[in-house]
Amino acid sequence: MTDVIVVGSGPSGVNAAAPLVEAGRRVLMLDYGVEDRRYTPLIPHRPFSELRRTDPQQHRYFLGDRFEGISFGQVRVGAQLTPPRMHVLAEAAERMPVHSDTFAASMSLARGGLGAAWSAGVFPFTDDELHDMSLGLADLRPHYDAVAERIGVCGEHDDLERFFPASSSMMPALEIDSNAETIPLRYEPKRSELHAAGFFLGRPRLAACTRRHRERGPHAYLDMCDWADLDQSVYRPQWTLKELQRSPNFSYLGRRFVHAFTERDGGLQVHATNADTGADESHEARALVLGAGTLGTARIVLRSLDRYDTVVPLLCNPYAYVPTLNMGMLGRPARDRRYTLAQLTAILSVRGVPGRIVQAQVFSYRSLLTFKLMKESPLPYREALRILRVLIPKLAIMGIHHEDRPSPRQVLRAPAGRARRRGPPRDRVSPRPGRDTHAGGR
Repeated sequence: MTDVIVVGSGPSGVNAAAPLVEAGRRVLMLDYGVEDRRYTPLIPHRPFSELRRTDPQQHRYFLGDRFEGISFGQVRVGAQLTPPRMHVLAEAAERMPVHSDTFAASMSLARGGLGAAWSAGVFPFTDDELHDMSLGLADLRPHYDAVAERIGVCGEHDDLERFFPASSSMMPALEIDSNAETIPLRYEPKRSELHAAGFFLGRPRLAACTRRHRERGPHAYLDMCDWADLDQSVYRPQWTLKELQRSPNFSYLGRRFVHAFTERDGGLQVHATNADTGADESHEARALVLGAGTLGTARIVLRSLDRYDTVVPLLCNPYAYVPTLNMGMLGRPARDRRYTLAQLTAILSVRGVPGRIVQAQVFSYRSLLTFKLMKESPLPYREALRILRVLIPKLAIMGIHHEDRPSPRQVLRAPAGRARRRGPPRDRVSPRPGRDTHAGGR
C-alpha cells in the first residue's frame, strides 16, 4: 500500500505531491495525461516575427494540420487556444460531460491540466477573501512562499504590494513591451489622485522565470508564449512532474480516468479505468489528494459519497475582455522583443465595500494572429487587414475580473438518474449571475 495517491497532474496535484515526496512519503499519481506530440517538435526556437518571415512550415503549427486554429462562428470560451495548446481540452467533454444552458466549462485531462495552457498569473487570496474559510493571509504565506520558490514567480515591488505581498524568492519582473510602457508614464503624474480614488497600477505577478531557475529560463522574449515553451521559463505543472519522476518514492500512472474512491479502515481504494484497455483498476493508499479540477473533483466526491443531487456551490468570477486603443503609441514604433502574457495589472478598490476589489490585466496583441481580429471586423477583409496592421501595435486588451462568492444562484449537482445507467455521470451546472455581477463563465 502506498502512502498517498494524488489524482491529477495540474497545478494543485503536482504542488501537493512535491512536499509529500520531499518528506519521504511514497506517492502515486493517477492521471489521464493527454499530451501534444504533433506540433511541439515543429516549432523552432526563434522569435515570432522571424518565424512569420522565414519558416516554410509555419502554417502547420499556426493554423493546424486540420486548420483547427481557424475558428468559425461566434467567439467562444477558449478561443485563444492555439493548435499546440488544444490538447489541453481534448477528450474532456466526452469523458466528463456537463449540461448547462448558461455556463461554458473548460475542463482538462491533459498532463499539466489547464495549467499546460494558462496565462501564468499568480495572485494570493486576500484576508477578506479568506475570512469565510476561517483563514488569513498570514496562515497561507509560508505555503505561498514555498510554491513561489518551486514554480518561479516574477514581479515588482510597486503599488500593488499592498494587495499582493511579495515572496522572498520573487524574481525581477519581465520587461514590458513598448505598448504597455506608455501607460505608467501617464499613471505616475496622477498617482496620488488615482490612489485616493482607489485605483492602483503595477506589474503582474507571473509564474515566469527572468533568471535561470531549476533548469528553466530565463525568458527569451520571443513572443511565443501562446504557442510553445521553448525555454520552459513560463511555469507549466509538467515541469514539476518531471522533477518528481526523478524521485524513487514517486510513481506516475498515465491514461487513468479516476471515477470514485472507497474509504476503508486505515486507508482507501481509488477506482479508475485504464483508457487504453478499458480495464477497471483499484489502487490502495493511506491518504488521497484530489487535484482533478473543480468539476472533476466535485464529480469524484459526489459519486464516491453517493451524494447525487446534492447541490454544491460553484464559484466562477465574471469577467470581460475590453479592446482599447492606446493613444500613447501613436507615432511610436513597437519593439520586436516582447512576451505574450499580461503586461500590467490594475486594481480598483470598490468604494463602500471594504475588501472588495476589481482586477484588470492589460495585454498587447500580436502573436495570436491578425485574422482572428479581422474575422470580428464589420469591414470587408481587404480593408480590415490594412487597418488592423496599423492598429494592432496600438491595441491594448483589458481583461477585467470581478469577484465571486458562494450563492444559491450558481450551483453544481450530479443527477442521480445518470448514475444508475451505464456511461459517465453528467453534471448539471446551473449558474445564474446576480444583478450585481457581469455574466460570464470559464
